[in-house]
Amino acid sequence: MSTTLAASPTTALGHISASGVALVLLTTLLLGVKGLGKKKLALGPAQGIGFLAELAFLRAGSFWRDLGEAVQTIPSAIAENPELGGIGMTAVCLLMLALNAFAKLVPATAALWGMLTAAAFSAAEGSVWQAIVSFAGVVLSLVGA
Repeated sequence: MSTTLAASPTTALGHISASGVALVLLTTLLLGVKGLGKKKLALGPAQGIGFLAELAFLRAGSFWRDLGEAVQTIPSAIAENPELGGIGMTAVCLLMLALNAFAKLVPATAALWGMLTAAAFSAAEGSVWQAIVSFAGVVLSLVGA
């Protein structure tokens, strides 16, 4: 007599696509930064969810990928702007860290800075910033993105 085990889900939450994760994170941001639900997101969680949302956008297909790439063009354009002296993506990554740490933020701008930081980090190929993106990617892969 043999026992057949049912296939277990490959992610912590079961099957969910990267598009589904992107939708959930964007909805959390939209409701959370305005406080439209029971709770309002604080600055740190808003930044973190914004960071993860941008990475989920870039992992997903269709509309979500287009949205992620549109956000990614902002730090890329800053890095390559000749009027700024072609400062490069590393300078943009450091700038985003400084803004996240020291700029006066409200939850909505914190979420935006989180998204822009993720966009800058993921565009800085072959650098230490990719390690942070890879670590966040592990978090996203646990839920299926």
